[in-house]
Amino acid sequence: MEFELVSPDAYRSCQEIANGMLDQTSMATHKGTSKLRANDALTYLNNRYSPQIVFYYAKPEEDYDDWHIADNQMNYLANVNAQFDMRNINIHASKLVTVDEVFARKISGFTLFKYALPTLYLNLSTNNFERIVFTALHEYSHMYQSERDPDYARVAALINTSKFLNMSYPEEYQPLETEANIVASLLIVPDVSLNADIRLRNFTEMRNKYSISAQALHNRLINYFYFNCGFDYRMALQATLGFRNNNKEVIKQVRTHLRNSREV
Repeated sequence: MEFELVSPDAYRSCQEIANGMLDQTSMATHKGTSKLRANDALTYLNNRYSPQIVFYYAKPEEDYDDWHIADNQMNYLANVNAQFDMRNINIHASKLVTVDEVFARKISGFTLFKYALPTLYLNLSTNNFERIVFTALHEYSHMYQSERDPDYARVAALINTSKFLNMSYPEEYQPLETEANIVASLLIVPDVSLNADIRLRNFTEMRNKYSISAQALHNRLINYFYFNCGFDYRMALQATLGFRNNNKEVIKQVRTHLRNSREV
């Protein structure tokens, strides 16, 4: 999760998109929004869009010949899918392909909308399951918005085709990527959950609850304090560092401010 310094209107638009997705996930899973986790959203969105999921991986050159043995590929794919199962992450690929290392370093994932059902490509090279979950939800955000808006669908298709071809896309389309990043972060850590957690939990407890890295939670907290609580950036950073460093005095001040605020 990255801190995205966008306009308040743009952020509110992202919240509306994420809340719509969370409301639908809540109805499908019969769970309140505050009880939802990333895997609930993944399960609902996977069932809704039924994409073919393809993992890609930069294979070292010395192993490349062995990689073309079908049994080796199937065994590796089965092992990777099992790793997701062990972490209770509903991402299962039906296919595994290799890419060059430059592509793997640059592209975390993309979706091709060429056929009736989309094909979702996810990068395994980092071996970072938190990042893969974030990327998958980023791509599902594109699917959700493409379903609602034909113009969005055309731009999303261009962006993702450009990624597939390892080409740049027009800079004016970057806001769609920024939006998908923010929506993914809001699906992983919903506002309604974070609002309660800030009042009750410490930084480590929040990390464990959402299965995210320290930096991801750091950035999510800055977004929350900045956009939801009306802090300026300096105050948002100080509040975030207070939680991250377990500074009890700062945490107490933040909680007191939130209790007294009519905005939260």
